[in-house]
Amino acid sequence: MRRFAVVTTCHAAGYETYGRLMAQTFLQYWPAEVTLDFYTEGFDCELRDGRLRTHDLLASSPGLVAFKQRHADNPVAHGKKPPFRRLTLPGGIAIPLPLRSRKKSYRYNAVRFAHKTFAIFDAARRVDADVLIWVDADTRFFAPVTLEMLDSFMPPDCFVGCLRRPKFTEAGFVTYNLRHPQTAQFLDDFERLYTQDLLFAEREYHDAFLFDVVRERAEARGARSYDIAEGVGAKASHVLINSRLGCFMDHMKGNRKESGQSRAGDLVVARDETYWQECGSAPTKPGKP
Repeated sequence: MRRFAVVTTCHAAGYETYGRLMAQTFLQYWPAEVTLDFYTEGFDCELRDGRLRTHDLLASSPGLVAFKQRHADNPVAHGKKPPFRRLTLPGGIAIPLPLRSRKKSYRYNAVRFAHKTFAIFDAARRVDADVLIWVDADTRFFAPVTLEMLDSFMPPDCFVGCLRRPKFTEAGFVTYNLRHPQTAQFLDDFERLYTQDLLFAEREYHDAFLFDVVRERAEARGARSYDIAEGVGAKASHVLINSRLGCFMDHMKGNRKESGQSRAGDLVVARDETYWQECGSAPTKPGKP
């Protein structure tokens, strides 16, 4: 059986709201053979367990520190001022194109989501595992996770496994095959988007969109990725809980963090797990997204 390691990160307020619960339920439900590398942002994790390894994110990621310093006063990099798009014509003539909205948007908050990607970059170099699994810290586990499940999320002939959606991947749960010959180049290309500020040439700046940019480039070279959601993302915007991951975990993305669980309308597939029945979120039959 292959070896697995999980990585996540969050800031101090996030740890109090959801991160501690994520770590506690990981230790409760994940196999004893799987470790959790938790990158902390401005706090010390008080949990003590041989499977839980904590790292200070900024101390571990000089590339992140440099990226944040370069863009400390750049409103575009913080999503406060969406960039103008330009149509480049032959001869180098650039014509500004209007956007639907110039409002602040997470889609352009490169600095915010860089914390996540740099945790992944460091963990990929640090862990002694065959497969690295990114899991968002605003998740919780409620049923046992087996090594066989984890193995199925990362086919050996694929370089990454992810939750596909039409616009961009749901990046709350991503598997990286560290033994695949294409993975190292994929991660190097991903990291260069930040270290060389190449991401600002892309249409959006958040981690999920940039993940897809680099993934598609790897696929153009012949590498194969795997859709963990098995097509569910085409009908469910909250794809994680509607995929087979929903049999053991919840993802409190966005404003779901306040309630501590997903909403009834998030499920478009019938779920019979006790967790979903008790929280009142499970429909009796598949509904509309």
